[in-house]
Amino acid sequence: MKKGLVGIVVLAIVAMVCVPTFAAVTHETVDWEATLDWTIFDETGIMPDASYTTADLIVVDLTLSTGNWSASTADAFIKYTAEMANIGLYAATDYDIYDFGMGIAEAQGVTLGAELAPMSLDAVYTRGSEYGVGGTYTADQLTVGAKYNSTGAYGVELVSPVGPITLTGQYGAGGALLGAVESGYLVKGSYALTGNGYTGDSAVTLQYKSTKAPLLVPTTTEISAELVDFPITGTTMLGATVTSTSGVSAVTVTGTTVTTLADGVTLTLDIASTAGTLTYSGVIGVSL
Repeated sequence: MKKGLVGIVVLAIVAMVCVPTFAAVTHETVDWEATLDWTIFDETGIMPDASYTTADLIVVDLTLSTGNWSASTADAFIKYTAEMANIGLYAATDYDIYDFGMGIAEAQGVTLGAELAPMSLDAVYTRGSEYGVGGTYTADQLTVGAKYNSTGAYGVELVSPVGPITLTGQYGAGGALLGAVESGYLVKGSYALTGNGYTGDSAVTLQYKSTKAPLLVPTTTEISAELVDFPITGTTMLGATVTSTSGVSAVTVTGTTVTTLADGVTLTLDIASTAGTLTYSGVIGVSL
């Protein structure tokens, strides 16, 4: 009985404090965004698995920001951003070593970031007492990065722009668990189409990646090519990838077009072919 009374008192106090504050908040003081995605069709038919209830047809991601504070239901975080640093509280976070995985177990945690040009630093600490730290240093046309986490995994990265081409090299090793990556390296070249008659983040990327797992598992190599945000028309962007992986007989091909139908309304068409299996879908997206 006493516990129930205490609960009522706590709720009353929360209501007294929060309700007037919430009522005072308007669109003038809070920036908010929401997105709604509705799958129109895929290879299974029209409106797949739709039972015509709100819960099945609508998936909403909500982002709120006011001043230096922001929060999102999509990534489940609350973040405070100052001029040169930020701190975030995440419902689930991890710390991978570049493009090789080798991450810590995903768990509730705190993230820290700082921009102290020409240096940047980042760190993660989770409720499982696992952590990760990293940083970059930029000098002239070369950026050097390094990462380490509590599994014992580490990695280094070099990034250098050469005209419209950005060259990236990565190496990672250590901290491998059963079936995980033991070491790997990656070489990537990205050619920016921006400034050559195109707009936005249009780019063509070629990448070679090699990873080795422990316990005599064969080395895996992957060669991929990617086209990002290529403008077909003034309202339609095209993206595509082609990936060939050693040990896999079939090449994976994906393609995506995003067409702006109206302000805040887009139509996304996806198609993919993997080992002879074709999948496709059409999705209407609304951003508020």
